[in-house]
Amino acid sequence: MALLSVLHTLQDTIPFDVAVAHVNHMLRGQESDGDEDFVRAAAEGFSLPAHVKRVDIHGLAKSSGKSIQHAARDVRYDYFSELARTYGYQRIAIAHNQDDQVETFLLRVVKGTGIRGLSCIPVSRGPIIRPLLDVTRREIEQYVTEKGIRYREDSSNRKDAYERNYVRHRILPPMERLNPTVRSRIMSLLGDLTRLNERLDREARSLLTTWLPGDGEITLPVGQLIACSEETRFRILSEVLGRLAPGFIALREHIRLVEKVLQSSRPSASALLPFRIIVLREYDKLVFTAATAPPQVVETFPLRPGHTVVEALGISVDIDLVDHPPSEFSSDRYSAFLDPGSVSRLSVRTFREGDRFVPLGMAHAVKLKDYFISRKLPRTHRRRIPLLLIGDCIAWIIGERIDDRFKITAQTTKVVGVTVRKLSTISE
Repeated sequence: MALLSVLHTLQDTIPFDVAVAHVNHMLRGQESDGDEDFVRAAAEGFSLPAHVKRVDIHGLAKSSGKSIQHAARDVRYDYFSELARTYGYQRIAIAHNQDDQVETFLLRVVKGTGIRGLSCIPVSRGPIIRPLLDVTRREIEQYVTEKGIRYREDSSNRKDAYERNYVRHRILPPMERLNPTVRSRIMSLLGDLTRLNERLDREARSLLTTWLPGDGEITLPVGQLIACSEETRFRILSEVLGRLAPGFIALREHIRLVEKVLQSSRPSASALLPFRIIVLREYDKLVFTAATAPPQVVETFPLRPGHTVVEALGISVDIDLVDHPPSEFSSDRYSAFLDPGSVSRLSVRTFREGDRFVPLGMAHAVKLKDYFISRKLPRTHRRRIPLLLIGDCIAWIIGERIDDRFKITAQTTKVVGVTVRKLSTISE
């Protein structure tokens, strides 16, 4: 009622429209109905439109598993937002005051929170504004008394069963006996913490703007991430997890799990988080993905001269048989010219344990796994790289390197030209 009076008075100097919104939570029977009637009458007294909604909060809380206070708060804010969209209201004014900030601070300290949770309630966020946030409850009570403003007090405000009331009635009075200015001291501390949080948030946002590619898989540079302060890193990781799984609120234990992967000495450490988010350490990259890993393709697909589509691997393969090598080799790493020798059977498949090949320029075979490790190819990518086989031998790690045994030489009499392309339906 104090807020309504202030806004109505401001209309004399600042032109804007005001409407009143009220949710009847139906928790206190006739008293709740009396509150509704009072709000309607107050709006009528100011010649303002009144929007009222009745909700069985007790039943809603029971069915949703939320506390009564949590369910009531969600219903109120959802209703206010719905009204703003429907009627074009640009601001939703809430009457939070300075005492609410002090009580919220103490509740968060008692329940447990990090630095991020110790900030002032924002004066504005989106369409929400809180014009009385720096005003104490005592000042508000003095104002309504001086102005003769009628109001009703929720009788549940006197019940210590609610956490906020317990802090208000049982915690703050003894603290004020120790220090009569404890509320202002808490507000001063909150101001310092808010400025610290704003600085850390700016740093995190700046780095995220540089690193994040958008939706889908998110990759962060390990070195730069480790160089961040622990608190900045917490905000970065929380934001990444929230982007991959909207609604996922990262807790300290989730971030500690990510930190273990980040700090791991193993180049391919991983962890599974809620919402099926997978975090992988891939050498100098930290990769987050909520996508299910594609099943491994174990088949071997025969190839013939001409154009062949291998949908299972997401590629198309063009094969030309020519009598002599080209005068100039292409720099396209997805095109290769090979000497098949006396073998005519070509096929394509993916990596299998025990695979070996002779890298171009070398005389001895190496394990394909060791080659991948030397190239720092992430474990998750290794089984997606197509391999061109001539006979039973790996002739080309497509996009990477050919086998020395199938290189073009002066003695080459038959040449196989191969070009591989990803299908347009397969994302890069």
